[in-house]
Amino acid sequence: MSQIFWLLRIISIAALLLPMTPNLLHADVACNWSVVLSDDFSGPVLDTTKWSTEYGSGGNGEKQYYAPDAFEFQDGLLRIRADRRAMKNYPYTSGIIHSWHIFDQEYGYFKMRAKVPKGKGLWPAFWLLPTTKARHWEIDIFEILGDDTNTVHLTNHWPDSEGNYTKGKTTFTGPDFSEDFHIFGLEWSPTEIIWSIDYVERYRTTRGVPHEPMFLLANLAVGGNWPGDPDSLTPFPSYFDIDYIQVYERACQVFLPTVSVPAAKQ
Repeated sequence: MSQIFWLLRIISIAALLLPMTPNLLHADVACNWSVVLSDDFSGPVLDTTKWSTEYGSGGNGEKQYYAPDAFEFQDGLLRIRADRRAMKNYPYTSGIIHSWHIFDQEYGYFKMRAKVPKGKGLWPAFWLLPTTKARHWEIDIFEILGDDTNTVHLTNHWPDSEGNYTKGKTTFTGPDFSEDFHIFGLEWSPTEIIWSIDYVERYRTTRGVPHEPMFLLANLAVGGNWPGDPDSLTPFPSYFDIDYIQVYERACQVFLPTVSVPAAKQ
């Protein structure tokens, strides 16, 4: 259960134990976000205490092999590089980082500052999956297709009451996200999920909210059922540039009022 739930339980129990004097229940709850994971990718290599690059390739009809050498560090950026080179029976290589079995969290605020590549068939994403790999659950903090870099896709996926796949989503049309860096954020609580871009809320839902720890993934897919294959104009190499990734948890404190107990009569 959430930390706030238990704090409210503590307040209610304390109220029963203390004398019933006026204004007793005027307790204050102060909550702040604290950083629990942060990586500014200062290099020169990936921090393997936070990330792994080994992950299955070819899902969703994608054409890339996730190669261990598909990463560059330049000017404080992690650059995930997609190349037109054959490897492991795939015509392209690219990269993925994830925190499965390294870091996960239930609820919190997740943030990335990044710039995406432009070109048909390119598909950068920042997303969350359950640590248990529970079927159908997923939160896509953002996805952008390389041939429509003005549109951000904000989506969550879950099983319905019969276990069938369903999803909720919206799109946000803004500037060309391949031309500059932008901040993509997601606040996940026990009751809702809120997506933001450059600290402005763009979507909110109370449907399909997961209640289990999830891990982080950031990748640059090439091809697939949704974006289609690259064409002759798609530039290679192409880069998904990540400035930083941060994860926060909400920490709360309860401040109970001071109760003055009258002195006993002599």
